[in-house]
Amino acid sequence: MTLHEAIERLYDLSVGVVGIAGERHERPHKPLLLLAVFDLIDEGPATPERIPWCQELRDRFTARFNLVRKHDDKNTPDNPFNYLQSEGFWQAWKEGNRKAHPVDAPLLARDLGHAFARFTDGFQYLVSLPTNRQIMRDALVSRYFPHLSQIKSQQSEITNRQSNLQVTDEPLEYGRSPAFRRKILAIYDHQCAACGLRIKIPAGNDVSFIDAAHLIPFSESQNDHPTNGLALCKNHHWAMDRDILAPGPDLHWHVSKLIDPRRSNGERELSDLAGKSVLLPKDPAFLPDEEGVKWRLQRLSA
Repeated sequence: MTLHEAIERLYDLSVGVVGIAGERHERPHKPLLLLAVFDLIDEGPATPERIPWCQELRDRFTARFNLVRKHDDKNTPDNPFNYLQSEGFWQAWKEGNRKAHPVDAPLLARDLGHAFARFTDGFQYLVSLPTNRQIMRDALVSRYFPHLSQIKSQQSEITNRQSNLQVTDEPLEYGRSPAFRRKILAIYDHQCAACGLRIKIPAGNDVSFIDAAHLIPFSESQNDHPTNGLALCKNHHWAMDRDILAPGPDLHWHVSKLIDPRRSNGERELSDLAGKSVLLPKDPAFLPDEEGVKWRLQRLSA
């Protein structure tokens, strides 16, 4: 297990999507619990091999949950303490009279002090290093909570308290993680949101003509949430990154006036996109973020 592989798995947690229409969103519980666990390991009450089910862990979870909760989200840290086991790097145990038994249901208040979890599958070795924990923290925030400035400031405070960590303003390498690409391609079913081109090679070949494009570049936004992405063919990805094609808040395509359809078939094809609808994902939880499409439209070349 490498750190890069671990980050990919954190980006692709099975979190569940809930709500209706504009209220659709990913549940925050699993990433929030992991952030709370990293706190406890930093400060001593936990180790990667033994994370106690305790009130302090619940309190750390709740502090962040109150910042990110939406609609019908419930403050239930006991759920991810159990359900993280489905990710393959976490095991939860309940202590009995003579030995511990695997947890097979959400814990109860009376279980406080009588249950624990541990990282497995190589995560325990990666999580044991403070620098790795910080990179994992930043990855979780970028993927699941990029707009929550309060959570970002909490992470900065934690970093600054750790004298053995070197704080840097440089963007981290995981920002263009293959996990972001896979998520975007799955959401858009490997279809370009501009022209509709869809090329998906059968299983066993990781070959696609479609890219995962950030609306606001990761280097500027530190935002790897799927709503900051679009699936685009390589031609339209190139055009958007050079500010001659942009989605707008109206969810239609806008084309720079620098494009002259009389010069070539390629420019005519770009020009014909003007006013056409952005091809959107079926799940409204992942519609392009309004801030991102505004950012793109503002940079469209005059």
